[in-house]
Amino acid sequence: MLIRIRKADRFLTVFLFTLFSTTLQAQLTAEVRNSVHEEIAAALENYHYVFSTGTPAEIANQIYGAPLISVSTIGATTIWESTEEVEEWVSGFLSSLKEQGWYRSHMPSPSICVLSENSGFASGQFIRYREDGSEISRSGMAYVFQRKPEGWRMTTFLAHETDVELAC
Repeated sequence: MLIRIRKADRFLTVFLFTLFSTTLQAQLTAEVRNSVHEEIAAALENYHYVFSTGTPAEIANQIYGAPLISVSTIGATTIWESTEEVEEWVSGFLSSLKEQGWYRSHMPSPSICVLSENSGFASGQFIRYREDGSEISRSGMAYVFQRKPEGWRMTTFLAHETDVELAC
């Protein structure tokens, strides 16, 4: 069931736990931190590739983790509890994007923060393009990735102003 929460209490609890749980863990070695950074960068590139070329089922199963949480710039929080709900949302969202002439999406200069061996986030300006290379839109976006048994999955995306830069 799709749950819309006006207050971000549930999301904030999960997000803050993810962020601050790293303080309870031993410090990562530089080698591990660099490795995780590269893995998150690769997961972000895979996200853009699969989202721009895949079917709703491929997108839901290969790049997102359920539950999936979205927080908008107005503070509205949406949670998709299952892969099936994510796939249904993706299907409708892709249809809407294609009506705008959308061809692909990309985050050209992401800032990546490693939170732990199993989590991190990428943030920056997110750009939607038409096939001719012209821009449809730019927005600020942060993606939280978690290492799951099936690989790195995006479990949260947070919209933010385009001029905001999140730092580690």
